[in-house]
Amino acid sequence: MNNVYYARSENELHKKETVQHHLKRTAELCADFLSVLAYEDFGQALGTFHDFGKYSALFQEVLLHQRTHVNHAYPGAVAVFQCCGKRTALAEILAAVIASHHGHLDYDWADRTLVKRVLCGAGSRLDREGYEFSLFGLLEFQNTMERFQRENTIPLPHSMLPDFQRQEDSSLAKMLFTRFLFSALVDADYSSSAEHFEPDYLTAHTGPALNPVISTERLLAVQTQKKEASSAASSLNEMRDELFENCRQAAKLPPGLFTLTAPTGLGKTLSLFAFAVEHCQEHRKRRIILILPYLAIIDQNLKDYRQIEPDLLECHSNAELREDARLLAQRWESPCIVTTNVGFFEPLFSAQPTVCRHLHAIANSVIVLDEAQSLPPHLLDATLRTVKLLCEQYGCTVVFSTATQPSFQYRPGLQWKPREIVPHPELLFRAARRVEFEWRIQTSTPLCDLAEELSQKRQSCVIVNLRAHARQLYQKLAQWCGNEDTFYLTTDLCPAHRLALLNEVKTRLAEGKPCRLVATQCIEAGVDLDFPTVYRALAPLESIIQAAGRCNRNGDKPDGRVVVFFPDEKRLYPPGGYYGHGAKCVQVLLSRHPIDCNDLEHIREYYELLYSYGDGDLQKLRDALQNEQFDKVEASYKLIDNKGVQVIVPYEGQAELYDRIKAEYDAAGLTGKLIHLARPVTVSCLDERSVRLNCEPLLFRSPEMSERGETGYYLLGNGRFYKKDLGLYFGDAEDNLYIL
Repeated sequence: MNNVYYARSENELHKKETVQHHLKRTAELCADFLSVLAYEDFGQALGTFHDFGKYSALFQEVLLHQRTHVNHAYPGAVAVFQCCGKRTALAEILAAVIASHHGHLDYDWADRTLVKRVLCGAGSRLDREGYEFSLFGLLEFQNTMERFQRENTIPLPHSMLPDFQRQEDSSLAKMLFTRFLFSALVDADYSSSAEHFEPDYLTAHTGPALNPVISTERLLAVQTQKKEASSAASSLNEMRDELFENCRQAAKLPPGLFTLTAPTGLGKTLSLFAFAVEHCQEHRKRRIILILPYLAIIDQNLKDYRQIEPDLLECHSNAELREDARLLAQRWESPCIVTTNVGFFEPLFSAQPTVCRHLHAIANSVIVLDEAQSLPPHLLDATLRTVKLLCEQYGCTVVFSTATQPSFQYRPGLQWKPREIVPHPELLFRAARRVEFEWRIQTSTPLCDLAEELSQKRQSCVIVNLRAHARQLYQKLAQWCGNEDTFYLTTDLCPAHRLALLNEVKTRLAEGKPCRLVATQCIEAGVDLDFPTVYRALAPLESIIQAAGRCNRNGDKPDGRVVVFFPDEKRLYPPGGYYGHGAKCVQVLLSRHPIDCNDLEHIREYYELLYSYGDGDLQKLRDALQNEQFDKVEASYKLIDNKGVQVIVPYEGQAELYDRIKAEYDAAGLTGKLIHLARPVTVSCLDERSVRLNCEPLLFRSPEMSERGETGYYLLGNGRFYKKDLGLYFGDAEDNLYIL
């Protein structure tokens, strides 16, 4: 028998880490990570048993590079299963977490037949992936347990599991709890392992604690600066002040689920932060998580956020992170996190260790969901029930903020009773009336006629549902009015290009210069533009109201006007059904009575129509949740169904960056660092055929990644396919494709 069993190979000091030390340290960390939920004993058990299987000759041979394909995780699952005795429900969860901590989370590992087979040594020693179990059979387990007990204190979990059956969806609640335990173990294991090679790993990769007092002082200073610089009407500034104070007062209320319903242009960005930071101070919440639906909004709001919280951490696909920040982002260890809907919600339904690693950091946080209407309807029930669980079981406060607050209570079978932050939101909407609506949907409008009408407007914006429509309108307008004052904005433009274009549009509007903008709905939520006239193709009511938020935003124009029109085209809406369904509900509502977009009762009536006749969540997601299948839940819960392929483009405004990307790729191939570097000049494209024909596929070259084949990343070398006005455009083959 070996005198010493090792968990890790030599570090720079030529020291190996013993299994005993690794288990003890991982148990300490896992217990600490779960202390916020009062499940330290579960963390202690997970950490202590997770690498039980490293007390084996087979694993020691792995460290000596004499053997590969050894499953050392599952014997720990067997051991914890035996330790829990008759507490079968707890045993199954702990065993699944331990068995999966190097792979995909899966309850199948907790199958008692498999546990018995491995414990008794019956049948094959290979797992379902063809790996050998590091321990197999009663004799090996008994000998290992004797050694294990001599070196470790055996933790006996005493806490009770949550009563999952009392939740609206017991399977959803159980799976979320399992993911939180999984997250804590994965983070503890990774962090403990990293400490062997970098002793100050946790210190270096843990951000400072939130200081609500200092953050509030900075917030008030930023608000004062904005008020002094504001050119908005005095009545609008008064409403902004009122909303700000409403949020500060509501922060004193008990934690839970809130809504903030307020018109666009009232400064919800700072007001929401005021609620969040003062709620943290009042109720000792440990961090603020800001969820924004679109990257364009993040670009716009970050300047304000960073003045308030300099240690803010961006966790989204376009974030350009230094190495230290990248590691912080893996753990979400920061006083303030800014992320997207995808970055926040998809990990809550994931089964992958690296994706789930930060989940335990969400507990006891204030979570602000801006533009709540942007949540995808085909995943809404699972999303909302998960949000409720975060409030009820994980100490979170969640705020749903929007000018078009969805009436989620009309979703069949959903109990939804949030508290509204604004005492009388209907009064705010009446006072904030800044535009008049014209509904031109009784007859259809040819795009050519619309372009002619727009050409007569000195400053105007038109928002359509399809890129093909946007392109037709833009090309007609540019032909009649010239390219200098005509602009096109869709996600065909890379992020750096969009940002530059938005800045140019803002400047022209402020200086009173001619400016005509054609866009898809990527402009609607949170983009701070102020046109005297906005045209909107018929769409769901929330999209129409969001579009109106780009009209007379500051209330300083006498006659803000929004025209809703019906395009004279064969194809009207993007695929998926929701857009067409929402637009139909608008037509039904108009058949009953004129729609007042500042009347909250009309918005409520629209959502009642929308949800009463909707299809609910995807059937494959519902089935996967009911059957508690982590892998199928992960595959079904995708906020963006088809993200397309990623094309790095030669945008002339970032020519140096493009050249640097090419040089680094030539030297080392595609790397994670290069992907992050290229975000500002990367476009998601659904036209894969044209991409494959005209772009160079980018490949991983590192030995551990080279077998992955296609990466989904391409380099566009031909500048004629990236135009300074239209962005990435291969021609008419992709005309009917739609991207947010």
